[in-house]
Amino acid sequence: MKTVFNLFITIAAAASLASCGNTHESSDSSKRLTVLEWNIWHAGHLKTYGPEACESTIGILRKSGADVILMVETYGSSAQVADSLGFYHRLISDNLSIYSRYPIVKTYTFPDSISTFNFGGVEIDMDGTPVRLFDTWIHYLPDARLAPVDFSEEEIIAWENSGTRDEETRAILTVLRPLIAQSDSIPLIMGGDFNSHSHLDWTDSTKNMYKHGGAVVNWPVSRMMYQAGFSDSFREINPDPAKNIGTTWLTEADSLETPDRSDRIDFIYYTGKTIKAVESQCYDGKLWQPFSFRGATFPYPSDHGFVLTTFEIKP
Repeated sequence: MKTVFNLFITIAAAASLASCGNTHESSDSSKRLTVLEWNIWHAGHLKTYGPEACESTIGILRKSGADVILMVETYGSSAQVADSLGFYHRLISDNLSIYSRYPIVKTYTFPDSISTFNFGGVEIDMDGTPVRLFDTWIHYLPDARLAPVDFSEEEIIAWENSGTRDEETRAILTVLRPLIAQSDSIPLIMGGDFNSHSHLDWTDSTKNMYKHGGAVVNWPVSRMMYQAGFSDSFREINPDPAKNIGTTWLTEADSLETPDRSDRIDFIYYTGKTIKAVESQCYDGKLWQPFSFRGATFPYPSDHGFVLTTFEIKP
Protein backbone atom coordinates (compact mmCIF):
# COMPACT_ATOMS: atom_id res chain seq x y z
CA MET A 1 0.00 0.00 0.00
CA LYS A 2 2.77 2.46 0.92
CA THR A 3 4.66 1.67 -2.26
CA VAL A 4 1.61 2.31 -4.41
CA PHE A 5 0.82 5.59 -2.77
CA ASN A 6 4.35 6.87 -3.23
CA LEU A 7 3.17 7.59 -6.76
CA PHE A 8 1.21 10.51 -5.39
CA ILE A 9 4.42 12.15 -4.28
CA THR A 10 6.10 11.45 -7.62
CA ILE A 11 3.22 13.06 -9.48
CA ALA A 12 3.35 16.05 -7.16
CA ALA A 13 6.87 16.81 -8.35
CA ALA A 14 5.69 16.83 -11.95
CA ALA A 15 3.12 19.58 -11.56
CA SER A 16 2.96 22.73 -9.46
CA LEU A 17 -0.05 24.00 -7.58
CA ALA A 18 -0.08 26.96 -9.94
CA SER A 19 -1.20 24.61 -12.69
CA CYS A 20 -4.62 24.49 -11.08
CA GLY A 21 -5.22 27.97 -12.47
CA ASN A 22 -7.71 28.89 -9.75
CA THR A 23 -8.76 32.51 -9.28
CA HIS A 24 -9.48 33.36 -5.65
CA GLU A 25 -10.70 36.94 -6.03
CA SER A 26 -13.82 37.99 -7.95
CA SER A 27 -14.35 41.37 -9.57
CA ASP A 28 -16.21 42.84 -6.58
CA SER A 29 -13.45 41.75 -4.11
CA SER A 30 -15.48 38.77 -2.90
CA LYS A 31 -13.40 35.62 -2.49
CA ARG A 32 -13.95 32.45 -4.49
CA LEU A 33 -13.70 28.98 -3.01
CA THR A 34 -13.91 25.87 -5.21
CA VAL A 35 -15.01 22.68 -3.44
CA LEU A 36 -14.85 19.15 -4.84
CA GLU A 37 -16.74 16.19 -3.35
CA TRP A 38 -15.78 12.69 -4.47
CA ASN A 39 -16.22 9.12 -3.32
CA ILE A 40 -13.04 7.60 -4.78
CA TRP A 41 -14.15 3.98 -4.21
CA HIS A 42 -11.85 2.29 -1.70
CA ALA A 43 -8.83 4.59 -2.15
CA GLY A 44 -9.18 4.61 -5.91
CA HIS A 45 -9.69 0.84 -5.91
CA LEU A 46 -5.99 0.16 -5.80
CA LYS A 47 -6.27 -3.57 -5.25
CA THR A 48 -8.06 -3.97 -8.57
CA TYR A 49 -6.43 -1.34 -10.78
CA GLY A 50 -3.08 -0.70 -9.13
CA PRO A 51 -0.82 2.34 -9.59
CA GLU A 52 -2.65 3.78 -12.60
CA ALA A 53 -5.71 4.31 -10.42
CA CYS A 54 -3.60 6.53 -8.17
CA GLU A 55 -2.34 8.51 -11.13
CA SER A 56 -5.86 9.03 -12.43
CA THR A 57 -7.25 10.08 -9.07
CA ILE A 58 -4.54 12.63 -8.37
CA GLY A 59 -4.58 13.86 -11.96
CA ILE A 60 -8.31 14.59 -11.81
CA LEU A 61 -7.93 16.32 -8.44
CA ARG A 62 -5.19 18.56 -9.83
CA LYS A 63 -7.14 19.43 -12.98
CA SER A 64 -10.19 20.34 -10.90
CA GLY A 65 -8.48 23.38 -9.39
CA ALA A 66 -10.32 22.66 -6.13
CA ASP A 67 -9.35 24.60 -3.02
CA VAL A 68 -11.02 22.08 -0.71
CA ILE A 69 -11.64 18.38 -1.35
CA LEU A 70 -14.24 16.43 0.61
CA MET A 71 -13.19 12.83 0.01
CA VAL A 72 -15.12 9.65 0.80
CA GLU A 73 -13.69 6.11 0.96
CA THR A 74 -10.19 7.49 1.47
CA TYR A 75 -9.05 4.24 3.17
CA GLY A 76 -5.39 4.76 3.98
CA SER A 77 -4.53 7.38 1.38
CA SER A 78 -5.10 10.56 3.37
CA ALA A 79 -1.55 11.73 4.07
CA GLN A 80 -0.29 10.68 0.65
CA VAL A 81 -2.97 12.60 -1.22
CA ALA A 82 -2.38 15.69 0.92
CA ASP A 83 1.38 15.51 0.37
CA SER A 84 0.89 15.14 -3.37
CA LEU A 85 -1.31 18.21 -3.55
CA GLY A 86 0.69 20.21 -1.04
CA PHE A 87 -2.56 20.70 0.91
CA TYR A 88 -3.39 20.74 4.59
CA HIS A 89 -5.56 17.78 5.58
CA ARG A 90 -7.60 16.17 8.29
CA LEU A 91 -8.23 12.46 8.56
CA ILE A 92 -11.71 12.35 10.04
CA SER A 93 -11.86 8.54 9.86
CA ASP A 94 -10.74 5.71 7.58
CA ASN A 95 -13.66 6.70 5.39
CA LEU A 96 -13.53 10.50 5.36
CA SER A 97 -10.72 12.98 4.66
CA ILE A 98 -10.69 16.71 4.01
CA TYR A 99 -7.91 18.47 2.07
CA SER A 100 -7.54 22.25 1.96
CA ARG A 101 -5.35 24.74 0.17
CA TYR A 102 -5.94 27.02 3.18
CA PRO A 103 -4.87 26.37 6.79
CA ILE A 104 -7.19 24.20 8.86
CA VAL A 105 -7.70 25.88 12.22
CA LYS A 106 -10.29 23.62 13.83
CA THR A 107 -11.61 20.07 13.49
CA TYR A 108 -15.17 19.00 14.32
CA THR A 109 -16.24 15.49 15.28
CA PHE A 110 -19.27 14.40 17.28
CA PRO A 111 -18.62 10.74 18.19
CA ASP A 112 -21.27 10.69 20.93
CA SER A 113 -23.96 11.55 18.38
CA ILE A 114 -22.77 10.42 14.95
CA SER A 115 -19.83 8.20 14.00
CA THR A 116 -16.74 9.79 12.44
CA PHE A 117 -17.14 7.13 9.75
CA ASN A 118 -20.24 9.09 8.73
CA PHE A 119 -19.48 12.71 9.51
CA GLY A 120 -16.89 15.29 10.51
CA GLY A 121 -15.60 18.67 9.48
CA VAL A 122 -13.09 21.49 9.66
CA GLU A 123 -12.87 25.24 9.82
CA ILE A 124 -10.41 26.84 7.40
CA ASP A 125 -8.84 30.28 7.42
CA MET A 126 -9.38 31.59 3.90
CA ASP A 127 -6.98 34.54 4.04
CA GLY A 128 -8.77 35.94 7.07
CA THR A 129 -12.25 34.63 6.21
CA PRO A 130 -13.39 31.58 8.21
CA VAL A 131 -15.36 28.86 6.42
CA ARG A 132 -16.65 25.59 7.89
CA LEU A 133 -16.79 22.47 5.72
CA PHE A 134 -18.17 19.02 6.57
CA ASP A 135 -17.67 15.64 4.92
CA THR A 136 -20.49 13.10 4.95
CA TRP A 137 -21.24 9.47 4.20
CA ILE A 138 -24.79 8.19 4.82
CA HIS A 139 -25.49 4.46 4.87
CA TYR A 140 -25.84 2.75 1.48
CA LEU A 141 -28.79 0.51 2.42
CA PRO A 142 -31.44 0.24 1.21
CA ASP A 143 -29.71 0.44 -2.17
CA ALA A 144 -30.87 3.63 -3.88
CA ARG A 145 -30.89 1.87 -7.26
CA LEU A 146 -33.57 -0.52 -6.06
CA ALA A 147 -36.18 2.11 -5.17
CA PRO A 148 -39.61 0.53 -5.83
CA VAL A 149 -40.83 3.10 -8.32
CA ASP A 150 -44.04 1.21 -9.05
CA PHE A 151 -45.19 1.74 -5.45
CA SER A 152 -47.03 4.77 -4.10
CA GLU A 153 -44.95 7.72 -2.87
CA GLU A 154 -45.85 6.85 0.72
CA GLU A 155 -44.62 3.29 0.19
CA ILE A 156 -41.42 4.46 -1.50
CA ILE A 157 -40.62 6.75 1.43
CA ALA A 158 -41.38 3.94 3.88
CA TRP A 159 -38.92 1.77 1.92
CA GLU A 160 -36.32 4.56 2.09
CA ASN A 161 -36.80 4.95 5.83
CA SER A 162 -36.46 1.22 6.47
CA GLY A 163 -32.72 1.90 6.70
CA THR A 164 -30.90 4.47 8.85
CA ARG A 165 -30.37 7.39 6.46
CA ASP A 166 -33.17 9.45 7.99
CA GLU A 167 -31.85 8.82 11.53
CA GLU A 168 -28.27 9.66 10.54
CA THR A 169 -29.36 12.88 8.84
CA ARG A 170 -31.35 13.96 11.88
CA ALA A 171 -28.35 13.27 14.12
CA ILE A 172 -26.07 15.31 11.83
CA LEU A 173 -28.44 18.24 11.65
CA THR A 174 -28.86 18.16 15.43
CA VAL A 175 -25.13 18.49 16.12
CA LEU A 176 -24.82 21.14 13.40
CA ARG A 177 -27.62 23.28 14.81
CA PRO A 178 -25.32 25.70 16.72
CA LEU A 179 -23.06 26.10 13.67
CA ILE A 180 -26.03 26.60 11.34
CA ALA A 181 -27.12 29.38 13.69
CA GLN A 182 -23.71 31.02 13.14
CA SER A 183 -23.64 30.47 9.37
CA ASP A 184 -24.55 34.05 8.49
CA SER A 185 -21.16 35.07 9.88
CA ILE A 186 -19.22 31.84 9.17
CA PRO A 187 -20.42 30.08 5.97
CA LEU A 188 -21.13 26.36 6.27
CA ILE A 189 -20.64 23.84 3.44
CA MET A 190 -21.60 20.17 3.73
CA GLY A 191 -20.80 17.65 1.01
CA GLY A 192 -20.56 13.94 0.59
CA ASP A 193 -22.07 10.67 -0.54
CA PHE A 194 -25.61 10.66 0.81
CA ASN A 195 -26.58 7.38 -0.91
CA SER A 196 -30.04 8.86 -1.39
CA HIS A 197 -31.98 10.65 -4.09
CA SER A 198 -33.14 14.28 -4.07
CA HIS A 199 -36.70 15.55 -4.08
CA LEU A 200 -35.43 18.19 -6.53
CA ASP A 201 -34.65 15.47 -9.09
CA TRP A 202 -37.74 13.26 -8.80
CA THR A 203 -40.27 15.81 -9.98
CA ASP A 204 -43.25 15.89 -12.29
CA SER A 205 -40.95 16.96 -15.13
CA THR A 206 -38.73 13.87 -14.72
CA LYS A 207 -41.24 11.23 -13.69
CA ASN A 208 -41.09 9.57 -17.11
CA MET A 209 -37.33 10.06 -17.50
CA TYR A 210 -34.24 8.39 -16.05
CA LYS A 211 -36.27 5.23 -15.34
CA HIS A 212 -38.15 6.95 -12.53
CA GLY A 213 -41.14 4.86 -13.52
CA GLY A 214 -43.65 7.69 -13.20
CA ALA A 215 -42.73 8.36 -9.57
CA VAL A 216 -42.62 11.82 -8.02
CA VAL A 217 -40.95 11.48 -4.61
CA ASN A 218 -40.36 13.90 -1.77
CA TRP A 219 -37.17 12.10 -0.67
CA PRO A 220 -36.71 12.64 3.09
CA VAL A 221 -32.94 13.23 3.38
CA SER A 222 -32.80 16.04 0.83
CA ARG A 223 -36.02 17.48 2.22
CA MET A 224 -34.52 17.57 5.74
CA MET A 225 -31.47 19.38 4.40
CA TYR A 226 -33.70 22.02 2.83
CA GLN A 227 -35.82 22.39 5.92
CA ALA A 228 -32.59 23.01 7.88
CA GLY A 229 -31.78 25.93 5.59
CA PHE A 230 -29.30 24.33 3.18
CA SER A 231 -29.21 24.92 -0.57
CA ASP A 232 -28.20 22.22 -3.05
CA SER A 233 -25.41 23.96 -4.95
CA PHE A 234 -25.65 21.86 -8.10
CA ARG A 235 -29.42 22.10 -8.46
CA GLU A 236 -29.32 25.82 -7.71
CA ILE A 237 -27.00 26.39 -10.67
CA ASN A 238 -28.72 23.73 -12.83
CA PRO A 239 -32.38 24.20 -11.87
CA ASP A 240 -33.98 21.96 -14.52
CA PRO A 241 -33.43 18.26 -13.75
CA ALA A 242 -34.99 17.29 -17.07
CA LYS A 243 -32.11 19.03 -18.85
CA ASN A 244 -29.30 18.10 -16.44
CA ILE A 245 -29.93 15.41 -13.83
CA GLY A 246 -26.30 15.46 -12.63
CA THR A 247 -25.35 11.78 -12.61
CA THR A 248 -22.93 10.71 -9.86
CA TRP A 249 -23.67 7.00 -9.50
CA LEU A 250 -22.44 4.47 -12.03
CA THR A 251 -24.30 1.18 -11.97
CA GLU A 252 -21.77 -0.61 -14.17
CA ALA A 253 -19.46 -0.78 -11.15
CA ASP A 254 -20.80 -4.14 -9.98
CA SER A 255 -22.76 -7.13 -11.15
CA LEU A 256 -26.13 -6.09 -9.77
CA GLU A 257 -28.80 -6.25 -12.44
CA THR A 258 -30.28 -2.89 -11.53
CA PRO A 259 -31.68 -0.15 -13.75
CA ASP A 260 -29.39 2.76 -14.58
CA ARG A 261 -31.53 5.69 -13.48
CA SER A 262 -28.75 8.27 -13.96
CA ASP A 263 -28.83 8.73 -10.22
CA ARG A 264 -27.51 11.75 -8.32
CA ILE A 265 -26.62 10.74 -4.77
CA ASP A 266 -23.57 12.96 -4.13
CA PHE A 267 -24.15 16.55 -3.08
CA ILE A 268 -22.55 19.80 -1.96
CA TYR A 269 -24.97 21.74 0.25
CA TYR A 270 -24.36 25.13 1.81
CA THR A 271 -25.91 27.82 4.00
CA GLY A 272 -25.10 31.39 5.08
CA LYS A 273 -25.79 34.99 4.04
CA THR A 274 -22.25 35.70 2.83
CA ILE A 275 -21.88 32.69 0.54
CA LYS A 276 -23.36 32.00 -2.89
CA ALA A 277 -22.80 29.20 -5.41
CA VAL A 278 -21.73 30.67 -8.77
CA GLU A 279 -20.71 27.52 -10.69
CA SER A 280 -21.51 23.84 -10.17
CA GLN A 281 -21.24 20.69 -12.23
CA CYS A 282 -21.34 16.95 -11.73
CA TYR A 283 -18.79 14.91 -13.66
CA ASP A 284 -19.09 11.17 -14.20
CA GLY A 285 -17.19 8.66 -16.25
CA LYS A 286 -17.62 5.00 -17.01
CA LEU A 287 -15.53 2.85 -14.74
CA TRP A 288 -12.00 2.48 -16.07
CA GLN A 289 -12.87 4.03 -19.42
CA PRO A 290 -11.18 7.15 -20.86
CA PHE A 291 -12.42 10.28 -19.08
CA SER A 292 -11.64 13.63 -20.70
CA PHE A 293 -11.50 16.47 -18.21
CA ARG A 294 -10.16 19.97 -18.75
CA GLY A 295 -7.77 19.11 -21.53
CA ALA A 296 -6.51 15.79 -20.21
CA THR A 297 -7.70 12.19 -20.39
CA PHE A 298 -7.59 9.73 -17.50
CA PRO A 299 -8.92 6.20 -16.95
CA TYR A 300 -11.88 6.83 -14.64
CA PRO A 301 -11.01 5.16 -11.29
CA SER A 302 -14.25 5.36 -9.28
CA ASP A 303 -17.81 4.09 -9.29
CA HIS A 304 -18.99 7.60 -8.33
CA GLY A 305 -19.02 10.83 -10.23
CA PHE A 306 -17.81 13.94 -8.44
CA VAL A 307 -19.36 17.31 -7.70
CA LEU A 308 -17.41 20.54 -8.27
CA THR A 309 -18.88 23.80 -6.99
CA THR A 310 -17.37 27.28 -6.89
CA PHE A 311 -18.66 29.66 -4.23
CA GLU A 312 -18.38 33.40 -3.92
CA ILE A 313 -17.84 34.46 -0.31
CA LYS A 314 -18.04 38.02 0.95
CA PRO A 315 -15.34 38.82 3.51
